[in-house]
Amino acid sequence: MIPVLPKDSEGKEGEGRALIKVVERPTFILKTREGESRAVSPSQRNGNKKETDSTSTMPLKPPDMTRTVISTCIEMTNCAKFMDENMQLSESALEFFCDQQDFLVVGCLGPQGVGKSTIMSLLTSNYKADIFNVQDMSHHESGTNCTNGIDFFVTKNRVIYLDTQPILSTSVIDYASSFEQKKTTTDFVNTETNLELQSLQFAAFLFSVCHVIIFVQDWFVDPNLVRFLQTAEMLKPSSTTTMDQDYVEYYPHILFLHNKVEAQDFMPSTVGKMKEFYNKVFASSRLQTHSGLDMSRGSVESGLNLFLMPLITTEDEYNVQENEKRLIEQLRMKIHGVSRHPMTPSTLTEKNWYHYVSKVMEAIKKSHLSSEYGRLMP
Repeated sequence: MIPVLPKDSEGKEGEGRALIKVVERPTFILKTREGESRAVSPSQRNGNKKETDSTSTMPLKPPDMTRTVISTCIEMTNCAKFMDENMQLSESALEFFCDQQDFLVVGCLGPQGVGKSTIMSLLTSNYKADIFNVQDMSHHESGTNCTNGIDFFVTKNRVIYLDTQPILSTSVIDYASSFEQKKTTTDFVNTETNLELQSLQFAAFLFSVCHVIIFVQDWFVDPNLVRFLQTAEMLKPSSTTTMDQDYVEYYPHILFLHNKVEAQDFMPSTVGKMKEFYNKVFASSRLQTHSGLDMSRGSVESGLNLFLMPLITTEDEYNVQENEKRLIEQLRMKIHGVSRHPMTPSTLTEKNWYHYVSKVMEAIKKSHLSSEYGRLMP
């Protein structure tokens, strides 16, 4: 320590204050604390406290913080409403989402009666059977569909499944004609035009918010469905409003799933014709059609996303069900392992994804391109 020399021999202010040295440069006054002869660092000061005080001020460990955040998420036991038939987002759905980034969104599209809800229930059957409502005899007798709007279910490993109402459905047209007071956001010449545009909006919405889209059908080829997918891709809104040169416009993986397939349709020649058709039709599409989501054992990134599910009959029900379980498990593993490209330039958490969903829905409703397409429809 360098001693501080007094200015003169006269003591001032008693022993509690340090003496002053006169220098040509600015003068520093050092004042001692009560009971201390010199200033101490914060670490030393904390060391003089009791052990209980030091332990109480220790920060929480990161694993504890993680467990606390995940525990706030409500575990789902059944599907819930994500969006109604009038394209209004459910606010209660937000409580089922966590503030973490490791999640996967899987959507489902298809006409009425092809088995969309059945496929989604099979993919979530390892949690509970029949999570999504499937058609029963009452639906067949009344000609109605069992899913209105979009239902969702979040698994424990953070996979968000979205089951959508049927596209181009006559039952939706009948429902709309019965309740004409509930108009959609667009109002064109006839109900058929309104409902087709609404189906396109639902599809364009899924193209913007899903990592994987399962397009279910129960026929070899339908030109109307192919045209529908191409139009929905055209009407898809941009993922961002800012021009970011490093960001590539987002497009999801699309899986062509043929349900209720008969035994002869599994022949290599038939499957080869299906692949040739899809490769030609979607050659110029920006949808990710070759992600390896196929029936092969290995993971082939360049393979066409084509999957076949067998038709269950009473004659060979046991054998087909066993093959169905194996195929569903294979499909589930491939979907969970697919690459997840960013939907926006910034990384999204589950809660941020929900808010992004609301913005996408508003952009689709106010889209000038959708309005012009609706006016040009015959």
